[in-house]
Amino acid sequence: MRKILLPLLLTIFLLAGCSKVPDTEVAHNPVIGFSQSGTESSWRKAHTKSIKSELKKGDYEVLYRNAFMNQEQQLQDVRTFISYKVDLIIIAPLQESGWDSVLRAAKRAHIPVIIVDRHIDTADQTLFLTHIGPSFKAEGNRAGLYATNYFADKRIDSINILELVGLSGTSPSKLRHDGFLETISCDHRMKISSTLVGNYTRNKAYDVVNDYLHSPKSKPFNLLYSHSDEMTLGALTALKENHIKPGHDVVIITIDGQENIIKKLSQGEVNCVVECNPDVGWYVVNAINRHFSGHQLAHEIYISETTFSESNINKIPTRNY
Repeated sequence: MRKILLPLLLTIFLLAGCSKVPDTEVAHNPVIGFSQSGTESSWRKAHTKSIKSELKKGDYEVLYRNAFMNQEQQLQDVRTFISYKVDLIIIAPLQESGWDSVLRAAKRAHIPVIIVDRHIDTADQTLFLTHIGPSFKAEGNRAGLYATNYFADKRIDSINILELVGLSGTSPSKLRHDGFLETISCDHRMKISSTLVGNYTRNKAYDVVNDYLHSPKSKPFNLLYSHSDEMTLGALTALKENHIKPGHDVVIITIDGQENIIKKLSQGEVNCVVECNPDVGWYVVNAINRHFSGHQLAHEIYISETTFSESNINKIPTRNY
């Protein structure tokens, strides 16, 4: 009996030893939770595609959620990522306020967070690793520089500007306004006479511009400064329906750089396009790789952008959105 038991016990011991997973073996590829704010424009869709495709190239598993312009839904999406115990969370916030509670929950769970595109409003900057996106104020500066250069030689006593902003209280709206105002202040003739809110959508922009043009309180304007291409497209329709020739009767400056607005630039309906680059995926994945490798990240990472007008229209790279 003893001769039978010894080989049996030895076999069981060896099998048990073979089944043990080494401590150094990685259980899974890092899982990234990506919360996008909406699908309101071609720019937003390109932004999403850029991040997801680069994460895939980096062999990251992606848990993706889209809030479809609903702040409460986006907060719930991030809570879902926390409950799933993802390795890192990317947030493209719809609104800037209201994030402290859910970000503190992520911090308690030891889940790092990266903010992309818009900023968030928090007194505790340790709640996220870094913000990656455009310099919205620089975009406003570029728009203002085109405006001042365009009217520099024009003999006109006053230049009234109609501003079309996206969402009130968000960093793109505030900083694009501040940068623009900072630059045009060098020309005393320029004044933002009215500001309309278009919610970054074509239909809303059409409505508010059309209503403005029919209002007895509206003021004539020489320039339309729009904070997004989608809003610009709605505004162009409203202007033409009211017998105003965009690009000629009114100077048009827009921000983003979608393919459809570049066509409007080539047709002379738009005078200047300030690029807001949606291709942030490489920057995001590079930051994630550096974080997981133990490197400290800069708290603000800006991406490269430029300006398009009739002066360089033949050199504009192909737009993929």
